[in-house]
Amino acid sequence: MEKEQVELWQAEDIAGKLAVVHTYTGLELVVLDNLGDLRGKTMGFREESYSLLRRNQQALQKNELAVFANLTIIPLKQERQLRGWLVAETPVGSMTETADCLFRELGMQLTFLLWHEGEIRNIERKHREQFLYDILYHNFSSSEEVIRMGRFWNMRLEKPHHVVVVEFDQHIDVDKHAQLLAELDREWMRILSARFVQPILMLLNMQLIILFEDDREPARSQGEIAAIMAEAMAKVKADFPTILPFSIGIGRLHYSVAEICRSFQEARQALSLGRFRQPENGITCYEELGVLKLLSHIRTEELNDFAQDTLEALIAYDSHNDTELLRTLEIYFQENESLPLAAEKLFIHANTLRNRLKKIESILGVELNQADVRVRFYVACQALRIIRQTV
Repeated sequence: MEKEQVELWQAEDIAGKLAVVHTYTGLELVVLDNLGDLRGKTMGFREESYSLLRRNQQALQKNELAVFANLTIIPLKQERQLRGWLVAETPVGSMTETADCLFRELGMQLTFLLWHEGEIRNIERKHREQFLYDILYHNFSSSEEVIRMGRFWNMRLEKPHHVVVVEFDQHIDVDKHAQLLAELDREWMRILSARFVQPILMLLNMQLIILFEDDREPARSQGEIAAIMAEAMAKVKADFPTILPFSIGIGRLHYSVAEICRSFQEARQALSLGRFRQPENGITCYEELGVLKLLSHIRTEELNDFAQDTLEALIAYDSHNDTELLRTLEIYFQENESLPLAAEKLFIHANTLRNRLKKIESILGVELNQADVRVRFYVACQALRIIRQTV
C-alpha cells in the first residue's frame, strides 16, 4: 500500500482525511451530508463554489450535475442509501490518475465514516425517542427518576415546558414524509435554538413534536408562543419555498414533568380542531378552541341534528335560490363578527354584507344582536365544520 493510502486510513476523522488528500494532491475539498449540511472542507475551498452547492441542493439530490461544471462530485452511497457528497474544486476529468485514485479512495472511506456515524445516531435517537415517548404518554411512575434521566440528554425537565405539534396538512408518501419531516426538524432546531434553551424535538407518528422550557418570569403566554411559532413558520417557508403546507398546535404551559403528557394531548387537539377554522398553515392554541373543545366530544349524529334543526331554513333557502347565505354567516362568525374582515374574505362590500345579514335574520326569524341568538347560531356553524371534517 502506498504511503498516502496508509496515512489516509490512519486519519480518524473527516478533517484528518481531507487534510491527507489535500497534502498529496493539492485538491480543495468539501464534504456535505445527505441533507446538504457541511461536514468538512479544506481551507482553500472557495466560498463561491460552496454557495453554488448550497443553492442547488435539489440538483445534487437528483444527481443532475451539469450545473457544477467546474466541480468533481462523488455521491457517497452505501447499500443504495445516500450518505452525502464529496466535492473537489476541479473540473471533471482534470485530475491526474494518482489524484483521482486517492480522491475515490477518500470517497469510500468517507462513506463508511458517515454510515458509522449514522448508525450511532440512530441508536442514540431510538433511546432518546423512547424516553421522550414515555414522557409524552406518562409511562413512568417517578417524576424524580425521569428528571434525573433527562439530565443524561441535557434536558432540564424540572422546568416548565411548552409542547408544540407540527403536522403537514396533506397526505404524503411515507418516504417523502420522512424526508420532509427531517428537514423541518433540522430547520426548527436551528431557529428555536436562538430563542430557547435546549429545545427538544422528535418525530412521532408523522408529526414533529417540539418541547421547550420556559424559564422566564412570568412565563410566556400562549399568544406569545404563537407569535414565535409564526415567525419560525415564516422562516421555514422562506428557506424552503416549495415545502408543503403544515399546521401547528400549541398546548398550555404545565409546570411539572408529569403534566407534559397533558400539554401534548392539548397541542394535538389544538392542531386537529384548528383545521376546522383554517385547513392549512394554521397556528392554533388550545386555549383558543373555546366551544370546539366541547363539540368535539359530542357524537356526530347529535351535532348534525342540532345544526340541521338550527340552520334548516337557511340551508333550504340557499338550495332553492342558489345563494350562499350560510357561508356568509359562517365567515361572519369566523372573522369574529367583524364586518370589514368578513366582507374582505367574501370579496364583497361591507354594505352588501350588512344586507345579507339582514336577509339571514329575516329567513331565520331572529335578531343576531341578541347574545343568546348569536351563541346558538355560532355553535351550529361550528358543529357544521366538525361534521364536514368527519364525513
